[in-house]
Amino acid sequence: MNSKRLFASLLLAALPLAAQAAPTLEQSRFADLDAKPVAMSAYKGKVTVLNFWATWCGPCREEMPMLNGLRKKLAPKGVEVVGVALDNKEQVAPFVKQLKIGYPILLGNDDTLDLMRSLGNKTGGLPYTLVLDRSGKVAATLTGKLDEKKLEAAVKPYL
Repeated sequence: MNSKRLFASLLLAALPLAAQAAPTLEQSRFADLDAKPVAMSAYKGKVTVLNFWATWCGPCREEMPMLNGLRKKLAPKGVEVVGVALDNKEQVAPFVKQLKIGYPILLGNDDTLDLMRSLGNKTGGLPYTLVLDRSGKVAATLTGKLDEKKLEAAVKPYL
């Protein structure tokens, strides 16, 4: 077998492994706080600010009121903020109620950390925020606590 053919065979054999290695955002399914499944495709047509967070993350908690305000401000322009919690429902539900979070909160699952890493968050640090364009493609990745000015600048090109 020549080297090109061997390489092609090895590449084809590795493809299924690569496809299984990390979920894609489009393939990901989350649950809302009522345990109803939610696919990210539900937000296509909107510019989506997808914020990965946890109740134990101080910077996450600090930026949530800003995310609430940004959603109210930009919703008329077709922007949605969605939080993905890396906690269980028993921790998240009272927390969301206490902070009066008005945007959709989804619960991460066993694949969420791998998903974040595949989307550019190699260390798994929180908060981690993605801006998705109206077709659902990742347009910007932002690591760490955000301020409104920085987040609006990331969203503005996709309005």
